[in-house]
Amino acid sequence: QKKYAFLMAGNGGCFGNGEALAMMTGSKAEVRDEIKKKLAEQGVEFPDELIAWYVLSKKRADPAIEAILLYKKWAATIDFETVPWSMIEDEIRRGFLTVPANPFSKAKDGSVCAFTNSKYEDPLHTGLRMMLVKQWVVMHFLLAKSDALTTSVSSFSEIGHLSWSTYYPSLQKVVTESFQSVLPVRLKTGYIVDPPLVFNLIWKVASLWISEKMSQRLRVVNHSDLPEFIDKANYPTYLKGDLDDEAAREAFIPILKDFYENTAQPIWVEMVKDVEKVEPDYEHWHGKHKEKKDKKEKKDKEKKEKKEKKDKEHKDKKDKEHKKDKEHKKDKEHKEKK
Repeated sequence: QKKYAFLMAGNGGCFGNGEALAMMTGSKAEVRDEIKKKLAEQGVEFPDELIAWYVLSKKRADPAIEAILLYKKWAATIDFETVPWSMIEDEIRRGFLTVPANPFSKAKDGSVCAFTNSKYEDPLHTGLRMMLVKQWVVMHFLLAKSDALTTSVSSFSEIGHLSWSTYYPSLQKVVTESFQSVLPVRLKTGYIVDPPLVFNLIWKVASLWISEKMSQRLRVVNHSDLPEFIDKANYPTYLKGDLDDEAAREAFIPILKDFYENTAQPIWVEMVKDVEKVEPDYEHWHGKHKEKKDKKEKKDKEKKEKKEKKDKEHKDKKDKEHKKDKEHKKDKEHKEKK
């Protein structure tokens, strides 16, 4: 754990305030010790507090170890070292995600809440990589900064704008796999709000990779049903609640920025230094925003090269004219002298 000591100093753990570590007593401590022993036998280093998170979410050593090994592999694949905060902020500001954090929104069952708006969902623009980045950063933030470790997380997804043309199974499958098999998150309930007519078709596809355990925690509801599960003051206006999602988003951004740059990103970068990074072969990994950026950079580069070539030709022409004038002047002086 010396490797992570510089990140743990002063805040009781690498993520959060050491709450999970404090809960490692009795049978939980036995599971933790078994996990640490088996990881050490495989030569795998992993922060103690994250191990504690997996003890709380997975309960047993073997599924926790399986998830931890996947966690390191996925962290290396995402490669957070090359993900600046500006990329995450751009995605948050697009309006797809609302996470009230000051204070956190809670459902009536005590779980911590996050909300999504399908109106601003554009998987091809975002790309699979940034979809995973958002998921990882926000879920770790909730686990570290709220009491989601003990109360779980509930999601409220407005999907009224969802259509078959904006639903990409290959991307959603990977994002779902990350949530249910890799991250140490416990979903209390996933509320699917105001589903469109095409939802039945989409669900037939999505249910192929959603686990039975996860399926049992999903509920299809209308927005008029939400007050039964959460106070109107705690959910955003696009779900017909009273929470100003714009204001909540603006308050959330600086808090998340601090968490990402000073806690999460340094840990993930340190964690995968010994893991080989390979460009994944996933469809739409980078998204259109990256393609657009690359296209602009290519265009700017071509423009710069064209300008440099033109400037060089102009300089060569000037040099040639200067040389010719110099030779002409020299010949003239020579003739006059003769």
